[in-house]
Amino acid sequence: MTIAATQHFEALNSTFSSMTTDQSKSVPIPDGAPPKPSSSPSTSTTSLTARLRIPTTYTTIPSQWLSTYQSFVQHNSSQVSSLESALRSLAYLLPGTRFADTPLRSESLQTFLSLLTAYNTHLLASPPFSPQRRYERFWEAKSRIYARCTALLRTVQYTQLLLEMLAKRAGEKARWRVIVVLEVVKAVCRLCMGRVSGSRPVIATGVGDERTERRVDTQPTDDDAYAEGAQPDGAEGGEWKMPRTGMRLPQLPSSSPSFTGSVGAGGGGESIIDFLTSRVITADEIKSAHRLVRKLHSLPGHLAELLYILRPVVYALALQRCQANRKDWRPWLLGLSMEMAARQLSKADVKDSVVGGIRGLSGVEREELKRRGWGMAWWGMRGAFYENVTSGVVKGVAGGLKGKAVLDMLGVVIEDYDYLWGEYYFPTATL
Repeated sequence: MTIAATQHFEALNSTFSSMTTDQSKSVPIPDGAPPKPSSSPSTSTTSLTARLRIPTTYTTIPSQWLSTYQSFVQHNSSQVSSLESALRSLAYLLPGTRFADTPLRSESLQTFLSLLTAYNTHLLASPPFSPQRRYERFWEAKSRIYARCTALLRTVQYTQLLLEMLAKRAGEKARWRVIVVLEVVKAVCRLCMGRVSGSRPVIATGVGDERTERRVDTQPTDDDAYAEGAQPDGAEGGEWKMPRTGMRLPQLPSSSPSFTGSVGAGGGGESIIDFLTSRVITADEIKSAHRLVRKLHSLPGHLAELLYILRPVVYALALQRCQANRKDWRPWLLGLSMEMAARQLSKADVKDSVVGGIRGLSGVEREELKRRGWGMAWWGMRGAFYENVTSGVVKGVAGGLKGKAVLDMLGVVIEDYDYLWGEYYFPTATL
């Protein structure tokens, strides 16, 4: 009886198990059911903070500091700009050889201020933007490659002189290798930017001019008409608030005949002509952002842009090859000839493909051509021309200013910058 009872019990147990399995397969799991716990503890996901047993408070401190700094900059833009200008003026007066490692310390401060200014400008930038900045922001928003190339290009331009100073401590060979690598990186960035933008000329990134797009916290001045008495109902700070729509009209200038220029006789007002001229809408403000710079269709245009971008790389390679003789004219002649050829080809392309020639270009393109033209003046401070011609003139001027009451400080500053122009490559670089 015992054996029979045991066999009967096992049969009932197997039948119940099969029924439970079939029911679990056929019956759907309700939506509100809790999730099934994992059987293997090794597959459970755990954060890196929990694995390392780091308190959560410590990991949130950097983000809290960053948010606090961003809030401070956005609410104190005027004070931040004043502090940056003061520190930058101090950095301009430090280069030279009067103290040990003064050029390196000065350039480190200058690089830090440049990067900090770029970040603060990113926080404070607000419309209306200049046409050039509007063009750059359009392509940065449209293409991630363009945005990354622009950021990398600006970072290299801010840090290139500091990197050269650090590399020079390891020797001249290491220094020239760093120079060539940095020039190659910048050229690759510009080629990618030109390719992404549809074969358009690469516009300068505006290094050093970022503060022009900031929003400065300035209070509007009261109109002279309200200075003698109380402001009318709806006028706040010289602006007129429309009672129904709530829109604000800007403060109008005085219509007194004594206002003939930008400064009035009544305490610094604005003339009506200047007021209206400042609000005229130009063609560049009407154009869409991608139309501010034209595409290159002809062979001379493409060749001019290619020569202009590759010129620093070829010039740096030529200087590296002739570094034993700094007075050798071959690198200087090669670089100058490439830039002049690029400029002439660009002028021919504009004359043939643009109606009206240079006048038919947009303001952004004209400013870029003007900037490239002024950049050619730096060839008087480079290579063999500086070693053979300019260096003697600069030293003569600095020596002539010494010993004089007020001009002695200017002579010391010129002498200090002469050291940078003669010993390093990037202080005279324009790209």
